[in-house]
Amino acid sequence: MTLSPTLSPEYAAAVEVLAEGVWPAPGDPGLPAPLAGFAVSSFSPMASAAADRCLEQVYGTPGAAQSQELVRRAGRTAIVLASRGGDLETHTATAAAVDAGRPAAPLLFFQSVPNAVVGHIARRWGLAGPVICFSPDAATADPLGEALDVSRFLAEGGDAGEALLLLVEQVGPDGAPANARALLVRPAAPAAGEGS
Repeated sequence: MTLSPTLSPEYAAAVEVLAEGVWPAPGDPGLPAPLAGFAVSSFSPMASAAADRCLEQVYGTPGAAQSQELVRRAGRTAIVLASRGGDLETHTATAAAVDAGRPAAPLLFFQSVPNAVVGHIARRWGLAGPVICFSPDAATADPLGEALDVSRFLAEGGDAGEALLLLVEQVGPDGAPANARALLVRPAAPAAGEGS
């Protein structure tokens, strides 16, 4: 599902949005399908579902020969994950186990690091590029802008030609329902005559 992302004029001029995917989209069930190796929480399945919806628009089916060739030609694709709250369900389940004197489930330790789902997405799609996960400033009204700044920094440094931006929240800052948004972006081509 392609949506029209709302970018500030500064970012709209600086990046080209190749595709966008979200979870949930109209008609989706309550939760995305579980991911093998991930338990309890919807954070990683939401991130993966949004990423798949985004990347399928540009690269087709993950793992297919044609898809792998398109990814290879794209070069280094960074993955930038931004989440204010992180994986709250995993943190809550771990805290409940510790408070009850039980050991936390080993999978919860693994998936408590956001890089775990990012690694899953990179492997599934064959993406090769830097990975950055961060929590935007709670006072910042524009986590997408911060993620775009990171992607622009990576592009300017020659570390990646494009970036998959993931914005994942299990509870929105205003109590909004859990959601994930993925955008595949690359630096916009310079306007004619620019830089000459």
